[in-house]
Amino acid sequence: MTTRTENRTARRSGFAASDLALIAVFAALIAVFALIPALFTVGAVPFALHLIIVLLAPLVLGATRGAATILLYLLVGVAGLPVFSGGSSGPAVLIGATGGYLIGWIFAALASGAIRTAAARRRPSKAAFTAWLFVAALVGVVIIHAFGVAWFMASPNLRMSLGPALLATAPFLPFDVVKALIAALLAVAVLSAFPRLMPASR
Repeated sequence: MTTRTENRTARRSGFAASDLALIAVFAALIAVFALIPALFTVGAVPFALHLIIVLLAPLVLGATRGAATILLYLLVGVAGLPVFSGGSSGPAVLIGATGGYLIGWIFAALASGAIRTAAARRRPSKAAFTAWLFVAALVGVVIIHAFGVAWFMASPNLRMSLGPALLATAPFLPFDVVKALIAALLAVAVLSAFPRLMPASR
């Protein structure tokens, strides 16, 4: 009884202890997968794994906790822990060439998490829910790339025009679509194994 009361109180004021634990676990997973070398490279485009976890977090946790996961990961990296790709860290990464993508992760989590929650509350069939999660992850991918392109154009050190900015991000899109599908399939598996992570139906 005390635990339930504490959890209700925590939810009114912010995150419950279980929420914080989930956020920390997924932030740690992003960090671990960011340090794993790309599985393979096609041309000059590497198939890195951490974006799968970035897309997975809001599909499992929803918009708020998913975005909080990304924020925690970014803050830890900016603070100096070597959790970014290749073991890099510090604010220079966030304002570097790929900074737009990193910022885009936050907004992608909010959007894809909101789609996930809206779909889950309808209690669709497993196939339909998988399709919705894939759509949610694809929306996240589009947002991430949009922020990446905008950063290429706005960054004082880059100042690309739209055409070159689109050409710079385009080679990564096919891989990211595959990662969105993997994230959706993983999310269905996780939510099936842990149904308490699903939002309440309306």
